[in-house]
Amino acid sequence: MLLERVSDTEQRVCDAFRVGAEVNLSQTRDRDVRAEVLRFLLLGGGPSAEAGDMPSLYLNGARVTGRLALPYAEVAVPIGFEDCEFTEKIDFYGARLRQVSFRGCQLRGIIASNAVFGANLRLLDSRSEGTLQLVGATITNALLLDSTELIGPDMALDGMRLRVGADVVAHHGFRSQGELRLTNAEVGGSLRLEGATLENPGGVALRAQDLRVGAIANFCEGFIADGSISLSFAQVTSRLCLEGATLRGDASTRLDLRHVQTRDLVLLPTVEPPGRVDLSHAEVGVLRDDSDTWAAEMHLDGMRYESLSHEDDQGKRLDWLRRDPRGYRPQAYGQLASVFHAAGREDDARGVLLAGEQRRRENLAPLGRLWGYLQDVTVGYGYRPGRAFAWLLTLLFVGTVVFQLHPPRAAEAAKAPEFVAVAYAADLILPVVDLGQQSNYLPQGATAWLAYFLILSGIVLASTITAAAARTLRRN
Repeated sequence: MLLERVSDTEQRVCDAFRVGAEVNLSQTRDRDVRAEVLRFLLLGGGPSAEAGDMPSLYLNGARVTGRLALPYAEVAVPIGFEDCEFTEKIDFYGARLRQVSFRGCQLRGIIASNAVFGANLRLLDSRSEGTLQLVGATITNALLLDSTELIGPDMALDGMRLRVGADVVAHHGFRSQGELRLTNAEVGGSLRLEGATLENPGGVALRAQDLRVGAIANFCEGFIADGSISLSFAQVTSRLCLEGATLRGDASTRLDLRHVQTRDLVLLPTVEPPGRVDLSHAEVGVLRDDSDTWAAEMHLDGMRYESLSHEDDQGKRLDWLRRDPRGYRPQAYGQLASVFHAAGREDDARGVLLAGEQRRRENLAPLGRLWGYLQDVTVGYGYRPGRAFAWLLTLLFVGTVVFQLHPPRAAEAAKAPEFVAVAYAADLILPVVDLGQQSNYLPQGATAWLAYFLILSGIVLASTITAAAARTLRRN
């Protein structure tokens, strides 16, 4: 390209480029600048710089026509556009650039897959009617998207395998229409989406499996997602926060937090999330949530957490576990019990384990359910040993009173020891104890049926106590 073939407006751009001056075309009648002129300058074809000059491209109010194509280019100067309009998609595929900034611009999309940005990539107060493609890109410092709107028919931002050295900041009115993808991305600092709106109704609003964040990931303080959020296998070093978030959708919408790892998980949305919240096999330090905003369907199997943010009512936490539609999950009950145990709430811990056995009973065959009911009523599956003692005292009292009023006859009067009603009742109830009463006295009439009942009750009670004790030993 020869410089004498450029327009007056383009000549101004060329002259300003050499010294790094900004060109403001917002009040100029001819605002058009061909993309090929900018490409010529950025690839070193402009006027030779003199000592002290720092070439750079700063355009304000321009209309960039044609396709700005810099695939695999080495661009050593900073680039800045403000209030500019681009007629075609920008192509930075595989390029190596320094600082690139768009503020208040109208874009048709950017292809920057496998590109390397030596400083920041800024899209501020801008609108892109095309996908922002950052697949495999590297941004040494920060990705800034404040107040920007990304509109893609299917994909608003594709950041698969994106590497960002510092923060990704997309709040203060950031909006995406279409899927925002950060699968296998790595953010060295924080991921900040406070107040952002992600829209993909009926689809996935945010897909970020295997995401790694070095500090916090904030989807809070007015964050809105219309569509599913998938953060499965994500690793957030500090805090993953959804406090004050609004999650919209229907029964098919998912908040997928499977295998998430974070020190602090804040699940405090503004209202109950639609659809399913899946926390299967997540590993959390502190879990902060509230029963008012639990989803109707929760998957909790395999989830591990060290503590709960506040003292929870045992009944509410049991309702939390019952929200898993897959039924009884022993690990989920055991995990909650262990947290209560660590907090010194032994009664609550035993209550959770008992509730787990009661729920497991629902899935057993009729005979198993009957045996379960017997263990529940008699000893509370081993978690309520006081019940066994109460039953023993009740049976002993009834037997003592009845046999004191209606004593049995002696089998051999000459050899029989003195009859003691309480000892006789105990001899009937306790199958492994022989006090010499049962073998020397024979009940008669209706009391014979009571004797049989006491013997059978003693066998059942002993069996359930033995089963509960064995279960306790196995658990320990």
